[in-house]
Amino acid sequence: MAGQGSLSAIRPSHRSKWRAAVLIGVHLAIAAHITHFALAGRTVSPVEPSESMYTLELGYVNAGFVFFAVALLATLVFGRFFCGWGCHIVALQDLCGWLMKRAGIRPRPFRSRLLLWIPLLVALYMFVWPTFKRVALIPLLAPTWPEAARWLGPVAAFPGFSNHFVTTGFWDTFPGPVFAILTFVTCGFAAVYFLGAKGFCTYGCPYGGFFGVLDQLSPGSIVVDDRCEQCGHCTATCTSNVLVHEEVRLFGKVVDPGCMKCMDCVSVCPNSALSFGWAKPSWFTKKKHVKRAVRYDLSRIEEWSLLGVFVFAVFAFRGLYDGPPLLMTLGLAGITAFVALKAVHLLRRDTVRLQHLDLKLGGRLGLSGKVLLAVSVLWLAFAVHSAFVQAHRIAGRHFLERTQATRADVLSGEFRNRWYPEEHHAAVEHSFGHFRSAARWGLVRVREIELGLAWGHLLRDEADAAVGRIRNVLEDHPDASGLRAELFQVFLARGRIDEAIDLQRDRVSHGEVQPAERLSFALLLARAGRTNDAIAAYRETLDDGVDVLELRYNLGGLLRRSGRHEEAIPHLIAATGFAPTDPDAWIELGLSLRAVGRFDEAIQHFETAIALAPDSAESREHLPRLIEDAKRQRD
Repeated sequence: MAGQGSLSAIRPSHRSKWRAAVLIGVHLAIAAHITHFALAGRTVSPVEPSESMYTLELGYVNAGFVFFAVALLATLVFGRFFCGWGCHIVALQDLCGWLMKRAGIRPRPFRSRLLLWIPLLVALYMFVWPTFKRVALIPLLAPTWPEAARWLGPVAAFPGFSNHFVTTGFWDTFPGPVFAILTFVTCGFAAVYFLGAKGFCTYGCPYGGFFGVLDQLSPGSIVVDDRCEQCGHCTATCTSNVLVHEEVRLFGKVVDPGCMKCMDCVSVCPNSALSFGWAKPSWFTKKKHVKRAVRYDLSRIEEWSLLGVFVFAVFAFRGLYDGPPLLMTLGLAGITAFVALKAVHLLRRDTVRLQHLDLKLGGRLGLSGKVLLAVSVLWLAFAVHSAFVQAHRIAGRHFLERTQATRADVLSGEFRNRWYPEEHHAAVEHSFGHFRSAARWGLVRVREIELGLAWGHLLRDEADAAVGRIRNVLEDHPDASGLRAELFQVFLARGRIDEAIDLQRDRVSHGEVQPAERLSFALLLARAGRTNDAIAAYRETLDDGVDVLELRYNLGGLLRRSGRHEEAIPHLIAATGFAPTDPDAWIELGLSLRAVGRFDEAIQHFETAIALAPDSAESREHLPRLIEDAKRQRD
């Protein structure tokens, strides 16, 4: 039993109202942050602990890094306060738990030994592993075990720290709205229902992995005095699944790293025996050989099996169909492990409960048990199918990275003129086969898989099929400007000029083309015989502030050859200003001046051209006739 007192007399926690007000204030601050970005177009970078990864890997010092560092230091002093009083995911779980209680559902905590380590392991993977790999592991393996170093992948040199406190891409590092909503549902209602009031915090939150460790080193704790009567009110009230009454009886304080210092236990204690105070850090409190109540729900075989299912589910769902972000993946993995466990219990045990539901009594499945078993089988089948697709996608990526043709050679088609070893060709076929299987068995179209197939088609010299795959991706991701640029190169290199022009015109309309590319586009239009379109492209480039020799000379020449000499002359004059020693510019200008009857000026320009290039046959051919035309005009 929870304690020795009457649980019916538990008084409501006054701290819960204060905590709710603080968490509401946190969300109002988040709303204000988003509003400022919507109005100003730029704002302080997201105040999210995950932003610290960009600081550690790319040197981007941002608001998220500073916030996370301050929160970690505060936890080291005061204990795990931030989780209870400042985390929006905790607020979401508390809201979900409150709504469930209003509906008559009181989520029972799920207790596992091994899954408790997941948050810390994920935190190390997110925040420590990249730096450790770059600074220590790759330099150590490169000379001693190069194959392992290549398998771990190339690691870019650390670029140094830079200021990224202000951003114009507020949403760049967040999932889209669909997966954001699914993340909240998974880490909120689903995690609370299956795993308990703080289920996601306990088994999924990587930030909590660090907070839990630092809490053990903190002198700030929930402590008890001799007025405690072991009534159990504190444990019944705790939403962090901590056995408070047992902890204070054995240790004189709460040592469980899951304690989030929400202070509800302090508020409901009928004797005011609990308080926040200073004590020896829990890390140094002797816990061995202390007889405690049974705290876990599973045997060791079940624990290891559960961990295996969790890891399998992370592999199956991480980035599945360009989707689940890490937090959602961890939530799904925990729920999948729990569902698999319940399915096994339904098949092997006579009595099985889930929260308020009797799934199986006396060896007979109830309706809820049949429904859960059916849903569990379908969900686990989906997880297996997802893992199959993911395995092919990862294998396709693995072999694609082992092809040896450069990106520039593939886009330009030059790879067809080069020799590659047999390993390259084998990697091409393996990669293509795995990506093809992933596409065939996948439930939705995935960008990476489609692009992997497109690259495979290009390497197999199947341009039409590659273009189809790339167009599929552009249909799903119309903002993929870089992909349109590469498709333009594919069209151009393979002589598909009309398609290249249409695509480039679309890129120009979206503002994706740089000045140098716009000049190339205008030249392409001219070579394709689309003179008026080329002239318009040159004029648009000039209007955008680009004024160079190539532009003026080509535009003036096009206008001259189109008979629009008066329009051509200013541009050709500008061209001679850019290149006064270029005889071709003087010849073009002279021809336009001759066409409008300005013979004397034309003669001067041809004479300049001859002076610059005495062997110019064109200048010497035109000059005598031009002198005759000038003489007739004077007569």
